[in-house]
Amino acid sequence: MTERIGRGIFSDTDCRRDPRFPELPLAGFGFLTNFVWEILQVPWFTGMAEASHGSVIGLCIRATSGDILILLASFWLSSIICGHRQWLLKGEQKPAGILIITALVVTIILEWLATGPLERWAYTDSMPMIPLLGVGLSPLLQWLLLPPLIMWLTRRHMLSHNAFRSYGSGEPPRNIRGQTR
Repeated sequence: MTERIGRGIFSDTDCRRDPRFPELPLAGFGFLTNFVWEILQVPWFTGMAEASHGSVIGLCIRATSGDILILLASFWLSSIICGHRQWLLKGEQKPAGILIITALVVTIILEWLATGPLERWAYTDSMPMIPLLGVGLSPLLQWLLLPPLIMWLTRRHMLSHNAFRSYGSGEPPRNIRGQTR
C-alpha cells in the first residue's frame, strides 16, 4: 500500500494497466468541437449557401468524421513516439505538440489536394488564403485552436473519472501529481 502511494496513481505501471481508452473521450470531444467548427466555416466553401440544410449537415458530419480520423491518427503517432497512450492523462507537452504538428501537416496536404488536383471542394472569395501553401486559413486555424481545447477537455474528463473511481475505493483522494490531499 505504501509503495503504491509512493509511486503515485500516475506511474507508468498504473497507466499501462488502466483499461480505459483515451481515444474515446478524445474522439467524443473532437467530434463536438470540430462539428461546430465545420458548421461555422460553411460560408467559406462554394455551393454551401445554395445547398439544403440536410445536405449541409451531412457534409459537415462527413468532414467532422475526417477530422476525427486526423485527430486519432495524430494521437496514435504521438503515443508511439511517447511510448504509451496515457500521455494526455499525464499532461505531457511533447506529444501534444506532435499531435498538433501532425494534424496541421496532414490538413495542409489534404486541403491542397482537395482544392487543387482532386477538385473535391473550393473556397469562396471571402476565404482568407495562405499564399505559399495555397490553402485556406480557416482549416489551419482549426488545427491550431481546437486540439489544445480537445486535449484539455479529454484530460479533465479522464482525471475526473480517476477521481470518481478512487472515491469509492477507500483510497485518499489525490491531486494531479498523485499526492494525497
